[in-house]
Amino acid sequence: MGQKALAAQRAYEARGMSLAKALRRALSRTADVLWDLALVTQSVTVDKMDQDEVVEALGKKNLLVVLDGPDGAVGIASVDRQVMTGVIEVQTIQQVTQMPVEDDRLLTQTDAAMLAPLLDGALGRLADTLTDHPLHAQLSGYRYGAMIEDPRAASLLLDAAGYRSFRADIDLALGRRRGVLTFFLPECKPKQSAPGAVQGAGPHEERLSRVPARLDAALARITLPLSKAEALKPGDVLNLPLDALAKVEVMAGRGHLVARGRLGQLNGLRAVRLTWPGNGTASLSTTDPASNPATTPPKAAKGAAFDDMDAAPAAALSALPDVPTFDAGGAEDLPDLPPMDFGADAGDFDFGDLGEDLADVGDGQPMAALPEIDVSDGFASAPLDFDFDEK
Repeated sequence: MGQKALAAQRAYEARGMSLAKALRRALSRTADVLWDLALVTQSVTVDKMDQDEVVEALGKKNLLVVLDGPDGAVGIASVDRQVMTGVIEVQTIQQVTQMPVEDDRLLTQTDAAMLAPLLDGALGRLADTLTDHPLHAQLSGYRYGAMIEDPRAASLLLDAAGYRSFRADIDLALGRRRGVLTFFLPECKPKQSAPGAVQGAGPHEERLSRVPARLDAALARITLPLSKAEALKPGDVLNLPLDALAKVEVMAGRGHLVARGRLGQLNGLRAVRLTWPGNGTASLSTTDPASNPATTPPKAAKGAAFDDMDAAPAAALSALPDVPTFDAGGAEDLPDLPPMDFGADAGDFDFGDLGEDLADVGDGQPMAALPEIDVSDGFASAPLDFDFDEK
């Protein structure tokens, strides 16, 4: 019956990783990887303790080490002198002996530093193996800190209400050294829930739920003189761009942009469909090109009085100053130019006063006549037709 029960227990542990099995494998794997040391864990015991029970279980002659945890948590590791001596021997003389251990020898910081690789490696592998275990948050993030002189000094570091002890009976080098290694870790609540689990309310959920949060939806921005802005009253009509409904900006605080959207209605109430952050901004779903901001060209406006010239009233357009026109009738009459005879030779052309001035150039020598150019073969004249009706 005992053999059948043991076989059933082994089959159950094979399907899932228990805490005891994970600690045994973490210690054995760490010793094998670091020093090729055969470390066998005979048994593992997990208990809950308070501060006084932890101080009593530390042992007066054991090596005590502080374990630095996440968010300032402090744990303690208690190592039997037999285990400590075997780990130091395998690092110094490459083998574990059976020499007697001096129980009265004062422990030093060097002894604790020699145990640091074993403690860090075992705790790290233990946390990585039990990622889905309820105690994963209590086991993760711890590493070697410093040596503690005695249990009294260790009691001053204990600040948690409860602790969980992990005691492992260790066999080194096929029974040459046997001792106990114990981890004392403070109990803490898991910070991260399992995937798919519903998270509860936080500690400040009640107060934060009563904090008012205001969001403003801005349709458009219009520039007005200060005198007109001060004269605005309920009932006044402001001209908005045609694409104002599709470019709503949701603002929070002092103009901080939170999202963009499109104005509409839902169940008879005004609503905003958010389009950003998301796949992008939305456009108007209409076939009229005049109302589609993506196809409507930008229109010129006089100053910043109107965002859309088509929406400007006729009275406002008539108030614009007229552009002065040019009156050709009032221009001063100019004398007609004298007729020019292009049939004469270039040398017989009368340059008037200009000819006299040119004659003075070159020490009074007259200007030579230009040579005649025969254009009968090289050029041909043709009438040019212009269509003034075509733009």
